[in-house]
Order: sequence, then structure tokens, then C-alpha cells
Amino acid sequence: METLTITRVREDANFFQIELMARSEGITARTRSNTTSRVINELAARLAGFPLSYEDRYIWECGERGKDSAAVSLEFWCESKFGIIAIEVYMRTDDEHDPDRRDCRFCTRTEIGLLNEFGKSLEKLAQSGVGHAVTLRRH
Repeated sequence: METLTITRVREDANFFQIELMARSEGITARTRSNTTSRVINELAARLAGFPLSYEDRYIWECGERGKDSAAVSLEFWCESKFGIIAIEVYMRTDDEHDPDRRDCRFCTRTEIGLLNEFGKSLEKLAQSGVGHAVTLRRH
């Protein structure tokens, strides 16, 4: 089953850390990145109303690529006029057992209604404490 899960795993006064796990057929990747409530709320608002049109695309980034910290990028677009949304997942994995930390990129899919509900649920992630998780599933 294709899924995307964002979990709040640690918090500080000015930011919190999320763990993002994405699963597609044949691959599962996981990484952590620091973020803020403002960044999560922007993602939540955009996904709650996505897409605005069939040509709509949205890219969300968290962290910086090429730096020592983990980075995440999610790009959303309409794959078909039947309500299928493609999500390109980019992660700089933070596997503690692999000193050469690898970049991975793959696509997963979901449906418009499920993506909109995921966006609405992300608002709770920005407000909740450690351990709160939000999951997007394909079906």
C-alpha cells in the first residue's frame, strides 16, 4: 500500500522535528527534518484545496539539499483527470547505519479527496505534541 506519514518526533521552543516515511511499491524511505508550525500550516492549507486546476503543481520543501541536515521535497500534480494525484518524493535519508547517507527519489499516488483530508489533518500536526502522526494512504 502506498502511504505517506508525517510524525512529530521532537520539539524545541522555536521548531519541532518531523519524521517523514514514504512507501511506494518496492521502496520505503524515512528521514527526519526540522520545521515550524508555519511551514506545516502552509502545506496543510495548500493540500486541503489541491488541485486548483488540472494543470496545478505544488512543491513543498523542508530542510536544505546538500547540507548535513536531512531534506525532504514533495511535488504534487494531477496524473489523470480521474482524480489521481502523483507525488514525487525526494529524501536525503538519515540512516544512522549508513555513513554515506543516500538521496532517494520516487513517485507515489493518491486520490484528490484523500489528499485534501490529509491536508486538513496536517493542521493538527502543527498544534499537537510529540508522537502525533498524520498518514496519507492511496485507498
